[in-house]
Amino acid sequence: MNEVAERILQILIGRFRNNPDNFNLESELGLKDPITEVSLNDNQKEIVKARLLDAIRYKESHDGATLVPISLISDPRLHEEWYDQWLESNNDDVGSYYWKRLEEYLSTELSRKYGPESAGKVVRSIDEATKGIMSKLADPGREEFSYKGLVVGYVQSGKTANFTALIAKAVDSGYKFIVVLSGIHSVLRRQTQIRLDKELTGMNDLNLDQSFIDEPSDAKRWNRITTARLRRSASRTGQIKLKDLGEFDTVNVDPFDSYCRRSSPTIAIIKKNVSVLTKLLDYILQSSEESRKEMPLLIIDDEADQASVDGNANDPDSDPTRTNEKIRELLSLFSRKAYVGYTATPFANALIDMNTEHEMLEDDLYPRNFIVSLTEPEGYFGTRLIFQSDLSECFVNPIDNEGLELIQTNEMTHFLSVSIDEFLIACAIRNLRGDRVKPMSMLVHISHLTAIHNALQRIITDYVEIVKGRYNNLRTAQDLKNQYNEVYNTYNTDCQKIRNELDVELVVPSFEEIWSELRSVLDAVQVLELNSSSDDRLNYSEEGELKVIAIGGNQLSRGLTLEGLLISYYLRDSRQYDTLLQMGRWFGYRMGYEDLTRVHTTETIWESFEHLALVEDELRSEIFRYEEETDPPVTPADLAVAIRAHRRLNVTARNKMGAARLRQSSYSNSLNQTHWLPLDNPDRLRSNYNLGESFINGLNGTVGFTNVDNSGVYLLNSKIDGERVLTEFLTRYSFISKEETGGPGLDSRNLLEYIYRRLDDGELANWSIAVVGNANPRGHNNTINYGSLEINPIQRSRKFTDRGYNIGVLTEPNHITIDLDESEERQPSNPLLLLYLIWKDSTATVQHEDPVYGQRVNLYYGVDSDKVDVLGIAVILPRSRYEHDSYIGQ
Repeated sequence: MNEVAERILQILIGRFRNNPDNFNLESELGLKDPITEVSLNDNQKEIVKARLLDAIRYKESHDGATLVPISLISDPRLHEEWYDQWLESNNDDVGSYYWKRLEEYLSTELSRKYGPESAGKVVRSIDEATKGIMSKLADPGREEFSYKGLVVGYVQSGKTANFTALIAKAVDSGYKFIVVLSGIHSVLRRQTQIRLDKELTGMNDLNLDQSFIDEPSDAKRWNRITTARLRRSASRTGQIKLKDLGEFDTVNVDPFDSYCRRSSPTIAIIKKNVSVLTKLLDYILQSSEESRKEMPLLIIDDEADQASVDGNANDPDSDPTRTNEKIRELLSLFSRKAYVGYTATPFANALIDMNTEHEMLEDDLYPRNFIVSLTEPEGYFGTRLIFQSDLSECFVNPIDNEGLELIQTNEMTHFLSVSIDEFLIACAIRNLRGDRVKPMSMLVHISHLTAIHNALQRIITDYVEIVKGRYNNLRTAQDLKNQYNEVYNTYNTDCQKIRNELDVELVVPSFEEIWSELRSVLDAVQVLELNSSSDDRLNYSEEGELKVIAIGGNQLSRGLTLEGLLISYYLRDSRQYDTLLQMGRWFGYRMGYEDLTRVHTTETIWESFEHLALVEDELRSEIFRYEEETDPPVTPADLAVAIRAHRRLNVTARNKMGAARLRQSSYSNSLNQTHWLPLDNPDRLRSNYNLGESFINGLNGTVGFTNVDNSGVYLLNSKIDGERVLTEFLTRYSFISKEETGGPGLDSRNLLEYIYRRLDDGELANWSIAVVGNANPRGHNNTINYGSLEINPIQRSRKFTDRGYNIGVLTEPNHITIDLDESEERQPSNPLLLLYLIWKDSTATVQHEDPVYGQRVNLYYGVDSDKVDVLGIAVILPRSRYEHDSYIGQ
């Protein structure tokens, strides 16, 4: 559009937003340009009309979005509510200048990328989430304050978008100095600098061919003391390197005193590096204390569990580790300061000793003022979906650990070659879906050692060249075509299952179309080595096609985004929750290629990620349940995060365990169920089965059960004494122990001890009992009489594992509250016991002749014993008044 049409469009968008109810689209299109008095011609009207309709759809989606609110725990004792009142008079283009600019930029860019309906929901969710965080920050107008908070997101889920919006809103409200701590690698610092310049400052140092927000007016212009510029320099060996100038250099930077006197905000994006932080501290220290009083400071700590946490916290006689010390020194220079950490893996942060004191330093970084858990975004591919859902077998391909073979032979291996073949096919499919100019990536990560990366680059480059040669050679092309047809058939079978399950409609090209398109893919694909020893760089601003096989280690393990990631070949194991989760670059959004995502990894790593899906859910559940009102209110200092242990993995590095102590196991507000069953011990199963029938028969003869809404679930009308439940059933039921499974399993001893303790304190006295059957049986109708109840057993397949028999989740969400009214909360006296009758002939939805680790199989698949019906149980315990915080924690 020309300037006249663009000007008229912006006027009409403004009119619509100010008065949508009285906006008449057709009549408004007759508006004349106020400067030239020119009207739109017919062609311009159609373009402006289409853009206006997008703006209308965006606003309807934005205003009508139904959002899951963030979970938030805060300490009200030192907090003064201020933000809602501030918004009442400042929620406009003047008072909220920086946020309104960002909101407009995001609405345009996201509408272009995802469509106006999706863009409206995303921007609204960012707005609401950051509004909640702002409400728990200190009022920057206070004379003195020191706030510390933590925001828990998901790996590659949009944390940067959240803290960018938070920065804009904080600056609008009066924070003047923003420091962003952006990881420990220069490439990530620079990536963050460019991102914030695109969305906040508008300053395009590198003349990138990307959309940047307009630079503010002079009065509102950002003061930057870091940039994205690079400088060429020679190493000792004569090799030319590109040095990141923006890490912080006082050359050409005004004195900090001068920034303190300005009304416009100042920003620095800093690598978490001791020497860089020391330079920043020395620079600030040249200013006066009086000047700094005019600068309310907000530190945004991206990946706050990395480097920031004091690694000497376990030793009270040691000084803090250097990076932690420098961050605390920076905070101590200002009388008005707030620190907000962002991470998807907050294990180390939650274990920081909140009682740490130091004569010369600010208190440690424990989030004593607030902890926020962001909601999982719509369309996000996370740990649960990829590694622990019904689609896991489609997303994850368990492979042999070929790492040693690759290192020793320097030759291509079977599974790596198949992974590359899949990537080339996936790129061809995306090309045919119209995504040719969108970035497409493959991740290869087997080690942190740069020498191995270099060898892998040679191996993969040679393989791609061989494939290209075979494709272009008439004598070898047919064999290659047959090979790729076989890979495609296997790949597409899983693609179809994913499309059906996720209910997405995507173009499905024929293999002949894909084969023809491979020529273009092979011409475009690059093999890059991304580490500190290589000059290879990912440049998403390049025009044309960008199809990259990225080989790397630590640089790929945090923060750095591989756009359009399709295939991952991942063999690098880790023994720590946080490290392992952060290496998963495959998490994120996959709009338009949901079906093409694959992770090739070992069974051991798959099992680790499957476990981490449980850990993530439980950690966020802890924050959610502590958020509910209690008397007195629960604060972050009371939060004892329940972090599920693992027989092989550690929660975080040992030197980051801080104030962590193994405390008494609590089962307050918990769901406990029999995931593991002794299927190879029919006598044990029969004993449990008969115990349950006898127990139910006794209850049914005295108080009676009712079939709830003909759902197949029979619920007891009366509450049963807790002593009776213990002595007649729970203490006699044979649980699978942790020793039998080699780690997992229900810790029945601690569970029963907890129940005894709570009974002694007057809790868990009146139990609800329910027997679960199946009202809509799949593939069988096998009603039996069980304790005088007519029950149709449920079906539960199991996971194929190397030891033990694991059915996964036994319960269903609607069973957990089946004895409660819709708005009723479970009282401390009222637990629930669920008994599940499982049919011995239960089958898996997908049948496997030769299953691999993690795949679902029939209940008794491969079990060399009598098949008998099984009684599984679940115990739902309410929140205890007296024992709700006895977990690993402070």
